[in-house]
Parts: sequence; structure tokens; C-alpha cells
Amino acid sequence: RSYSADADAPPPLLQKLKGELKAAMRAKDAPRLSVLRSIMSANLNASKTTSPIRTDVQLVALIRKLQKSAQDAVADAQAAGRDDLVQKEKQQISILDEYIAASGVQTMGEAEIRVLINEAIEAAKGAGAAGKSLMGDVMRRVNGALEGKDSVSALMVNFLNPLLLHRISLLLYQAVDQSSHGDPTMPRQLITSGSEFEEEIAYSRAVVIDDWVFVSGTTGYNYETGKISGDIVEQTEQTMINIDKALREAGSSMCEVVRVKYILPDRNSFRCVWPVLRKWLGNVRPAATMVQAALMLDEMKIEIEVTAKKGSG
Repeated sequence: RSYSADADAPPPLLQKLKGELKAAMRAKDAPRLSVLRSIMSANLNASKTTSPIRTDVQLVALIRKLQKSAQDAVADAQAAGRDDLVQKEKQQISILDEYIAASGVQTMGEAEIRVLINEAIEAAKGAGAAGKSLMGDVMRRVNGALEGKDSVSALMVNFLNPLLLHRISLLLYQAVDQSSHGDPTMPRQLITSGSEFEEEIAYSRAVVIDDWVFVSGTTGYNYETGKISGDIVEQTEQTMINIDKALREAGSSMCEVVRVKYILPDRNSFRCVWPVLRKWLGNVRPAATMVQAALMLDEMKIEIEVTAKKGSG
């Protein structure tokens, strides 16, 4: 028996899709043919990297990535008033949905994953894990339970629903927070900017628990002058300055940021701040989510929230 041959065998789903490709060519089904060719192209590109597609689960994740790109294209086409492109991308999304549904890979929904995470947290705490070891223990349990399933762990943010990722982060934060109560070796350190607003609505610029630093959603106000620029690029730069200051006061730095969330009222303005974000985080490349949502004041054009782990940089 050749074990190397088994290891190099293509995923069954890929073989099935190759058959679908031939059928689409015979039927001259242009939309389906376009989708299948994009899958094959993405698979070929992956084969040239250190992470080639070897399983159906990986292939489904790749298809979901293509689906996410198509969803982004729909939003761009809608913004440009191109209804023809909107319909084209939606048709591709529908076809990709078909292949995911017919993949034979077990799918876990948001509710199931939330239950799994809660169980992992309780199991880790029951096993005596606390502080920095708690987070690692939880992640090992979650990733182990998700192995072989069409689902997205907290580490695979490219395919994860932003709301679900936020909930996962919140659950893990609560677990670390709860584990610190009553433990004199893990005091809670509060970082403030000196703003009266923080005291008024009872929050801190950042909270430090063990090696973890949780920086609140931060905007582009200059804390010394109390003023904010009307330009989103300048607001973003000042926001990053404010975050950097909070991290340094917490004994951390930008190079230790592992998670970032961007909130913008206008998603179309996100692209113009990329150079600023690249300047501050280009060498770090943390897990990230962009959310479109209204902010507290109309003059606020961006809000950024980060999580850092000391010693990770």
C-alpha cells in the first residue's frame, strides 16, 4: 500500500467538482462554468503555497472565501448602481451555496458553536485552568471539537460572521474576567485617558487581566484638546495614537495586538484609511473585522477596538 499516494490524493469533493466542470462545459452553462473555474483556480493557487487543499473541509472553507468575495462584489456593485453585476454575483453565490450544501461536510451553526464554546470554557475551568492558560485551553478544546466540520473557529476569522466572532471574544473575555475574581495574583488593572466621560458612563480606556489587554472602542479625539478632525484619515491616525498610548500604559504595545475591530458609519470610506492602518499594524497583521454601524456622534467617522496579549510580539 502506498501511503504517500493516499496523502496526495485529491479531496473527494474536488473530484466531484471536476465532474461538474465537464458537465457545465457540455451544457454550456456559463454561470456555473465561471464558478467552477474560480474554484479550480483558487485550489491551484493554494497548491503552490505551504497550505494546499487536502480535505473536503479545507475545500469548503475555500469555497466560503470565494463566496465572501462575491458578497463584497455585490455590495460594491450596488453602490455603483450596477444591477447587472449585482445579479451576476448573486447567481454565483447561489451556485456556491449549492456546492457547500452538497459537499457532505457536516455544518455547525452559530448556536451549536456557542454551546460548544461555553462547554469548552466550563471544561477548562473545571480542569483547573486559569488566567493565561485558560484561553489556550479553551481554544484547544474548541478547535479539536471543530476539526473535520464545516465551521469556523475563533482563529479562522476570514470566514467567520463578525457578530459571532464578537460573541466568541466576549465569552472568552468573560471567562478570563471571572477566573480573575478572588485571585490576588491576577488583579484587574484599569487604564484611563482622564476623560470625565469614562467615569460618567462607567468604563475604562483599557482593562488589563494577566497578560491580556482589552482596549475599548476608541475614536479620534485628541485627549489634550478635546477636539476631533473632520477628516477620517486624520481621525484614524489620532485613534491609533490614542490606542498606542493606552497599550503602553498597560505595559504592552502595538506589536502585541492580536485582534482588532473597525466600526465605520460609511463602509465606503474604509479603503482610504488603509494606509494609516498599514503603517501601524502592517507588521503585526492581527485578526480583524470591519463593521458598518452608526457611532454615537455624527462627527465620529471611525471607532477602533483592539485586544493585545503581552509577550506575543
